[in-house]
Amino acid sequence: MELYQLRTFLAVAEEQNLTRAAEKLFTSQPAVSAQIKALEEEVGVRLFDRGTKGMKLTRAGEVLREQARRIVDAARDFKHSAESLRGSVSGELVFGVNNRPEVLRLVEILRSITDEHSDLCFELVNGSSGVVLQGIEDGTISIGFFEGSCESSKIAYHELDQIELCIAAPIAWAAELAKPDWRLLENKPWIFTSPACSYSRFIQRIGQEQGLNLTRRFQVNEDLTVLNLVAEGLGLTITAVDQIKVNGFEDRVVMLPHFRASVPLSIGYLAANEGDPSVAAVRDHVLKVWQKPAHLSLPSEVVPFRSSPAVQRKPRSRS
Repeated sequence: MELYQLRTFLAVAEEQNLTRAAEKLFTSQPAVSAQIKALEEEVGVRLFDRGTKGMKLTRAGEVLREQARRIVDAARDFKHSAESLRGSVSGELVFGVNNRPEVLRLVEILRSITDEHSDLCFELVNGSSGVVLQGIEDGTISIGFFEGSCESSKIAYHELDQIELCIAAPIAWAAELAKPDWRLLENKPWIFTSPACSYSRFIQRIGQEQGLNLTRRFQVNEDLTVLNLVAEGLGLTITAVDQIKVNGFEDRVVMLPHFRASVPLSIGYLAANEGDPSVAAVRDHVLKVWQKPAHLSLPSEVVPFRSSPAVQRKPRSRS
């Protein structure tokens, strides 16, 4: 029995869905299914009832879930204690990445860390902000970047920057959508991001505040794919201004005047792991590269979305 099998078991138990568990673990759905099957064969009991509504723990699964959690937590604590006794920073750290390396200054950060801590190795995992936060909270990610608010009392974080957001449209629609008319946007197809992504929540807020019924044509979990679909004329989306610039879409994608907002970019980790040498080393090098003080932030209330003050909600016509 391997620790990764127990982590997979816990992820499926929490999500009750193989696909969502795979996203959370940064792996494929078949891999998750195979690990659960292998674990069930090894322990000799069925852990999940599989149905059309997802994966539900059996009675045996419910009993073993708490033991699995204690084993995973104990293994993590054992590793941290060993690192503290060594007095040096080494081992492997899982680093959550939610954006392009250029945006996060990731290469500069990794170069800075490895120059000082040559025995420290990394597993870089990519995912949306919500997935990174969930991974930090359940211990599958040691430290990671995320955008938007953090509502977990378990996570400590440091704000690094503000990410400017915009509505992105195909360049071919630029003339039609040049004036802020929300009704025109309602009639266009939209490309939604993962529900775990902070950008997805902005799309939902726009619909609520402007009284719009936005049509989801696609849901995509990867930023570059989203921008490619926009550039090809397949829909609108909300994205970071930097994503358009860094990925070279300025001549194919237009930023609409309807909306501007920003979300904080932060680096986060479990507050209980603040003294872990590898986590502390990465945190300190991230703050050094971003030239930020080591000021610790605590979860705060979500700042309400506000559309541009120049754009007023248009009432629906009544027939």
